[in-house]
Amino acid sequence: MKKLLLFALCVCGVTALFAQTAEEELKFYKHEVARADKKPVFIALEWDLNSWLERNPESASAPEALTLKAKVEYKAKQYTPAYLSLLKYTYEFPDRQMPKDLMSRIIDEFSAKQQTELAQALAPKKLPEATADRLNAFFTAANNLNLKNSLDYLLKEYAAFFARFPEYENKDKIELLLGDLYRNNGNYLAALSKYDKVWQIYPSTKYKAASLRMKGDIYASEMKDYKLATENYKRVLSDYPNSVEVPTVYKHWALLEAENKNYASAVENAQNAYEGFLKDEQKIKAFEALMFKAEVQERNLKNYNDAVKTLKVAANTLKDVEDYYVEAKQKEAYIQAKNLKDAYAERAVMEEIALAYPKTENGVQALYRAAELTESFGDIESAREKYSHVILNRPQSRMAIKAQKRIKVIEKNAQKAALKAEKEKPQQAEKEAAPQAEEQPAASPKPAKQPVEQ
Repeated sequence: MKKLLLFALCVCGVTALFAQTAEEELKFYKHEVARADKKPVFIALEWDLNSWLERNPESASAPEALTLKAKVEYKAKQYTPAYLSLLKYTYEFPDRQMPKDLMSRIIDEFSAKQQTELAQALAPKKLPEATADRLNAFFTAANNLNLKNSLDYLLKEYAAFFARFPEYENKDKIELLLGDLYRNNGNYLAALSKYDKVWQIYPSTKYKAASLRMKGDIYASEMKDYKLATENYKRVLSDYPNSVEVPTVYKHWALLEAENKNYASAVENAQNAYEGFLKDEQKIKAFEALMFKAEVQERNLKNYNDAVKTLKVAANTLKDVEDYYVEAKQKEAYIQAKNLKDAYAERAVMEEIALAYPKTENGVQALYRAAELTESFGDIESAREKYSHVILNRPQSRMAIKAQKRIKVIEKNAQKAALKAEKEKPQQAEKEAAPQAEEQPAASPKPAKQPVEQ
């Protein structure tokens, strides 16, 4: 019993000693960062801090060490690693306050186009409770950003994760994400190897269909191997017909078939993708599948009437989402006008948009176009009424100003027509009277008296 007690005291003492040593080490690094002014020194400190974090991931000082690492990377002008350190900080320590000044300085080093996306990524909504699951989400977020010069940084993070959580139940998902990282950085053979690893090393994985689909995507998009891509897609459909991957397989297969000029097959696969996504209540993806189908029908097959039918279904799929609905309807109107030469059908589509969204900019633009077409058909009063509704529905818009100008033109033309009609009335009366005078028959001469017979 005494031996056990002595052993426990020794363990506690060693743990405390190591903890103290770790804190002293971190204190030293803080001092060095404060006085460093050369890039080589910052690079060396970044390595030291990364090593410290790998050895002390559960330390109470780990958040401070990670933000210090981000600061060092920033000073070394390694802006992508600096940002990724902050991103990891957000996911690993969600209850800790973000160093906003450092965050702003790091994000400012990226292009204006990227800055909004980077800022949003640092404010995830709801995160899992377990640290490993949060880091899983971190890898997903980092892959989606696909930042330049992120490969080396993230490879170290993946390696550290596997060392830190060797029994993590979702390691197969991390392997897939690592494959995605390789793919994003152009190492397609390494990505294929990772996807195969998921298939072979994790026999009970739920990502078998996903790994096959991803292999098919690489063969289709990057390696341009039609045969192997098709084989992987068909295998998903035959072996895993109920997988959530099936609609995506159909969508990507449709793209592959269109690229290889197999347009009828592309249309069929796009339709299957639409039906699968709709069944899974992924309406946006279902909409996108139909838009691609309509594009093939219009551009490649020249089946304009079929394209119009497809676009009508696409619009109704997302009628409650203005941007998508209007996108499909405007494409439908374009085909009616340019390909089918049916201005009346184009007007009908514009009126549908205006009816669905009467008060928005899209709605008044559509109504204005419907008024223009109506005017060109010679129905002036109806056109004027539509222009008036444009003004009433959105009085401060650019379209309202244009509509007011058209109404003035219509009124001016009406006044000209009225004046012309007034001037032409006497002339018309004379013209109408003159023929009557000319057409009256001349008086017949009286017949000569016939001699009376004696």
